[in-house]
Amino acid sequence: MFLLYSFILGLASYFLLYLIIAFNNFIVTIKGLIPTWKVSFLNSLINKQSSIDIKEVVIATGLSIILAFLISAALNHKLLHKFAKKTGISKKFGQLDVWSYVFDSPDIGWIIIRDLENDLMYQGWVEAFSDTYDNNELFIRDVDVYRNSTAQKLYSMQGIYITKDKADLMIEFP
Repeated sequence: MFLLYSFILGLASYFLLYLIIAFNNFIVTIKGLIPTWKVSFLNSLINKQSSIDIKEVVIATGLSIILAFLISAALNHKLLHKFAKKTGISKKFGQLDVWSYVFDSPDIGWIIIRDLENDLMYQGWVEAFSDTYDNNELFIRDVDVYRNSTAQKLYSMQGIYITKDKADLMIEFP
């Protein structure tokens, strides 16, 4: 898969370089000059007599780094999913599961976690969480711990790491 992604990124880099050169040549032609800049990469692959232009390779490599950052940002911020959701194309949210969707939300603040097995209730704000619900790990800060059945406050602490079976936890967002 890595080789396929590398190949696609390389093609995209040269395509972007081609677009830049085409735009440059269009501007040069409008000014009444003769364009001299061209992409010679494909010609050097087909024709054994032509050589590879090192300057072109360096520019395409620089473009690939910029393109890689842009693609990475688009994937990490789920821009395609957000666009599809806003335009009504899709109702999917782009996360692995609802756990990630909820905890990645910027609206998340204070939460209440009910440990049904131990009859405890934790109230605090989410500092960190696992990527998927399968691991089910939470680290919450400024925690108040209560008895779940009576709502009696037991103690407070700066932070707590919680990992429990899915069936034993209930998470509320007040």
